[in-house]
Amino acid sequence: MSNYLTELANKYASDKGTIAPETGHHGPRLGYTEIYHKYFEPLRNLDINILEIGIGGGPSLKMWEDYFHKARIVAFDINSYSYLDNDRVKTMIVDQSDRTSLLNAMNNLSMEFDIIIDDGSHVCEHQQISLGVLFKFLKNKGQYWVEDLQTSDVDVWNQTTTLYGYNMGNNVGNKNTVEVFENYGDNKKFLSEFLTADENLYLTENIDEYKLYRLGKTFYGETKLAFFLKK
Repeated sequence: MSNYLTELANKYASDKGTIAPETGHHGPRLGYTEIYHKYFEPLRNLDINILEIGIGGGPSLKMWEDYFHKARIVAFDINSYSYLDNDRVKTMIVDQSDRTSLLNAMNNLSMEFDIIIDDGSHVCEHQQISLGVLFKFLKNKGQYWVEDLQTSDVDVWNQTTTLYGYNMGNNVGNKNTVEVFENYGDNKKFLSEFLTADENLYLTENIDEYKLYRLGKTFYGETKLAFFLKK
C-alpha cells in the first residue's frame, strides 16, 4: 500500500522507495519507506532533529525535508555536499569509521536527535562503531535505524570483494552486524568487538526495543533494516 513517504522517495529517486526511475543509473529499490512511514508519521509535523549518515547525491535529504516540515536535518558524509545546505539542512564532512570524527561532529552540533539513520558505507565495522558512538546522542524514545544490512551476508561478500573501496572480508563470523544485532535480540546484552566496553554497556542498558526487518532479496542479497528504540 502506498504512503506519502514512499511517494516522495519515488519522486526523488531514493532507493529507500519502491519504484526505480525510468532513466539513469540506479540499483534495486529497497522499500524502507514502507516501514519508515509507520514510525515517522506521528513525528511528521513536529519540531524534531534528524541525522542521516550517507548523502550520495542527496535524494533522501530532499525527501526528509519535504516530509518533515519543521525538522532540522543533519547529514554526514566523507565527501562535501555543502551545496545542499539551507536553513533546515546542514551537511558535514564526517568519517563514520572514526570515533574522533563522529564525536567532534556531535560535540560541534551540541544537539540530540529524534531519529538517526545509518545509510553510510554499509561496512559492518563502521555500522557498529557509529551505533556505539551515536546512540547516546539520541533523545529518550529516539529511533536509530541501520540500513543495507545485506552486507552482513557471508554469501554476498568474501575476502576479495570490496564496497566503496573497503574490503568486506571482516564481515564473517561474529563480526557481522546482523549477527551482533541478533545476539542482542536473543540475550539482551550488546556485545560487539568493534566497540569499547563502555559503549557495549551503554547500548545494553539503554535499548528499549529492537527489531530486524527482512524485506526480500535483490541481487545484493536479502534486504534487511534494523530498528532500535532508546529508553
